[in-house]
Amino acid sequence: MFTWKILEAFSDNDKLISVRYHLICADDNNSVETEGNHVFEPNTVNKPFNEITEEDIISWIEKDTIQGDVSHIKLGIQNQLNSLETVKKVSLPWEETFTPGS
Repeated sequence: MFTWKILEAFSDNDKLISVRYHLICADDNNSVETEGNHVFEPNTVNKPFNEITEEDIISWIEKDTIQGDVSHIKLGIQNQLNSLETVKKVSLPWEETFTPGS
């Protein structure tokens, strides 16, 4: 499951130019998060700035980043999440607890 949040928007003369976003990809056991900046391709944004919704921006980001029928942003974060299922989390060596007598 993907959860987008638009953190900041940047415009030029009432025209949305770019945004900063936060994206979470989660399953039942793990989650992966990323932040990024996206500069829109020409003619992607088709509304005056004061009429834009967060859902519009998310849709435009996904449209701009599709390669081979999939958003490369979503594919990258999904691959990171999938890799968590194949590895085992371990304690860092310097965080090991000292046990007297061991």
